[in-house]
Amino acid sequence: MRISISVFHVSKCLAVFGSLFLLGFSGVEGTTDWKWHQRFPWVYSDKDQGWQYWQAGSDGSFYHWKNSDRNWYRFETSSETWVSVGSTITSGSSQASSSNGTVETGSFNLSLEHDGLTREYQLYVPTSYDGSSQFPLLFNFHGFGGTVTDHLQAADMRSLANSEKFLLVYPQGSLLGGYSHWNAAIPSADNKSSADDIGFVRKMITSISASHQVNSDRIYACGYSNGAFFSYYLACYLSDKIAGVGSVSGTMLEETYQQGQPTRAVPMINLHGTADSVVPYAGGDGLVSISNVVNFWVGKNAAGTTPSTTTLNSGNLSVERSVYSDSNGTSWVEHYKVNGGGHVWFDLDLSGSDTNGLIWSFLSRHGLQGPIQ
Repeated sequence: MRISISVFHVSKCLAVFGSLFLLGFSGVEGTTDWKWHQRFPWVYSDKDQGWQYWQAGSDGSFYHWKNSDRNWYRFETSSETWVSVGSTITSGSSQASSSNGTVETGSFNLSLEHDGLTREYQLYVPTSYDGSSQFPLLFNFHGFGGTVTDHLQAADMRSLANSEKFLLVYPQGSLLGGYSHWNAAIPSADNKSSADDIGFVRKMITSISASHQVNSDRIYACGYSNGAFFSYYLACYLSDKIAGVGSVSGTMLEETYQQGQPTRAVPMINLHGTADSVVPYAGGDGLVSISNVVNFWVGKNAAGTTPSTTTLNSGNLSVERSVYSDSNGTSWVEHYKVNGGGHVWFDLDLSGSDTNGLIWSFLSRHGLQGPIQ
């Protein structure tokens, strides 16, 4: 026997849940056929043709899972509606406040369903976040074959997020022949697979914005190697969401370079080594030279073509810093040419600033609506 309920009244969901919970212990015929998740029963909905269950969250909210779309919904008491919050809920990740009024901070391993795949990402909520104000959001993408764990070892921005007050996301690329990757061009032969990575980013933005206070004017993307390629792609094809991008040891694919058309100015910071043998500084084999990448974004941002240049030193490395500004002195493109630098996330110390700090310092001065004063 299958117990099914055709219509659930949202305003009475708590009462319904209470009744169902009691039924599970009442000895009613057929209850042994129920499927259970932790302490809560699955219930089949004839209306939605799928299994569902409810859960009271530690944050004081009430959650509803639908197996048909493998998605969580949170009940908003003010509007008496269910709001989608993604495929995973953890204490503090789907609601800013816990039941005792405090805010859950730290790292949360989350996932969502998109384009037939389960996509994973790590959200870091800084210690400075209290849920009372909107925070910027920064994505940091790993390179080809990389993982979130490995990328964190080289490009760990969590302490910076604490001090500079921004939400931080490390997404995991989908697998291709056992190697994770990002598609850095519109669907074409230039891509590594058919995975919809740009849709994944859109869905992460929606999910995180539903659970946390996100400043939609200040969403940024940066990455290493293949992740940097992808950041350039986002700048060209998701410029309605991405306020600025950063690239470390990455470049643009020829297809994106030739056809990418951002709908607004997208500030860009680039760090690249002259001895990079994986993504050569001079380009080649479908990879755009760094000089052409810089010129591309100088043009898209209507910056002056003659940069302000400075030679800096980090240990034994000489670094040439080129800043392209407009007539008002606003920096729109910054390029750090690391002489002798290889294919790495650079461990730099430029007058106290490392790679993480350089990227955030530049990006944080820009928003979708223009420079931030």
